[in-house]
Amino acid sequence: MSILKKEKEYEKVPTKELINEKENLDVPVSYSYGYGIRHVQCLLLFFCMTIGYIARAHLGVSIVAMTNMERVKNMNSMVNSNVTINDTFKNVIETIRLNIINATDAVELRVNETSFEDEEPVKSIWNVFRTYDWSKPVQEMILGAFFVGYCLMMFPTGIACQRYGGKLPLQMCLLINGIISIATPTVAVWGGWKAVYGCRVLQGSTQAGLYPSAHSLLAKWVPISERATLSGYVYTGTLLGTVLAFQIAGLMASCAAGWPSTFWVTGGLCICAFTLLTIFGAASPADHKTISDAEKNFILGRIDDGKKKTLRMPWKHVFRSKHVWATFMTHASAGLCFVFFLTQIPSYMHYILGFDVKNSGLLSSLPYVACAFATMGYGVLSDFCTNRGYLSLKAARIICNTLAQAGPALCLVAVSYTDDSALAVFLLIVALGLYAGIHSGWMVNYIDLAPNFSGSLLATGNTFSTLLIVTQPILISNIVTDVTNQKQWRIIMFLMAGMIFFSNALFVFFMSADTQPWNDIVEEEDVVTEMTEKR
Repeated sequence: MSILKKEKEYEKVPTKELINEKENLDVPVSYSYGYGIRHVQCLLLFFCMTIGYIARAHLGVSIVAMTNMERVKNMNSMVNSNVTINDTFKNVIETIRLNIINATDAVELRVNETSFEDEEPVKSIWNVFRTYDWSKPVQEMILGAFFVGYCLMMFPTGIACQRYGGKLPLQMCLLINGIISIATPTVAVWGGWKAVYGCRVLQGSTQAGLYPSAHSLLAKWVPISERATLSGYVYTGTLLGTVLAFQIAGLMASCAAGWPSTFWVTGGLCICAFTLLTIFGAASPADHKTISDAEKNFILGRIDDGKKKTLRMPWKHVFRSKHVWATFMTHASAGLCFVFFLTQIPSYMHYILGFDVKNSGLLSSLPYVACAFATMGYGVLSDFCTNRGYLSLKAARIICNTLAQAGPALCLVAVSYTDDSALAVFLLIVALGLYAGIHSGWMVNYIDLAPNFSGSLLATGNTFSTLLIVTQPILISNIVTDVTNQKQWRIIMFLMAGMIFFSNALFVFFMSADTQPWNDIVEEEDVVTEMTEKR
């Protein structure tokens, strides 16, 4: 009887302590944890994203100070006498610059003060403070060079993030951007606009890894209960960086050091971010030296066994997954929507509503400020509702994404019918505020579907989005042949709204918030090694 009694005792449901003992774990499973190392990592990512976007966006303002305005105006008066298809692209870039430059007058004043026509030129050919006679098309080529490299290297850098983790590509991005930024004023003297073009292509190539790297690191460091909140905080850095870039460039261009100081300061910030990431950053909780077992347990759901497995990208499963394609589709349309608001709506407001965007830099920054606060709000509310059980994870993703897609689409339609510039600005602020929901919608859904491959998935979706964005000016140039014709603008806005609604419908019907089975596929050699160790 005593033997039978003993056997029954061993058949009891194991407690947490027994499970831990059986799995050779020293601490119990954690279900909650306060502030810790993961917040430091997210703060580092926020700083890196902010600096990355400053390096990306400041040239829109800096190029005004780099150019001899009087000579270029004379050259442009001759160029503009012939209308070509490039006018569409020139209008796009011009509206971007008019929308973002708050300190244009100060910049032009600084350029005029240092003009070689008014002052005796410095004898040295290595004078980096000089201004250049770059025509309007040349300026546009320089401004667009970043996205040439960005588009070409997006997919390869996604694979690199998958292979080497998120930290190394992000380090390379910041270091290379920092060195190139510091060297650009000197390179411009040596090679002219072609050398600056090459610098921007290289910067775009390395920054193609910015989002995939951040996404890969978030997938490793952020537990599912904090996924939307911490992701929202990190990606707020992109919006802050955009606003700061315009203000810093205007301020630096009007100071004693002139426009080169913008490149030097930006380069210094990039190297500073690289140094902080190198010292304090880690690719995963398992690689961090000071993280506690309790926090590691909370992030991973278990104590890491210390074994690193090489994961291969399961492309066959990825491209056969309707859930992934639903996310790709809404990703592409969201990118198209944002670029349309950024580049085309200012033109519409200028030509149709007579809105003076040049003298309203602060007003033009309001949509980005609204988007930044809304990004954090979406994340907090999404995690609050899912953690309290008010919404399922899938429902939260669908609601956030629908608000982010349907809201801007409706605002587009409304803008096409208004004649009031104040109302148009209000609609733009509302649209970008609602658009912030993408960070708690399709963007974080990549991590939901496959935490191990989230960086590569995001890079793939970004590639599709960029290819679609490249075709946008062609479509617009064939529909909006007269920029003062409101009916033509209305057609393109309805097309954009229809595309956004369609892609969001696909996301609603086919998305999933469950981790896919192919997330844990490992290389065959790792499986063989693991079996050998067990024997």
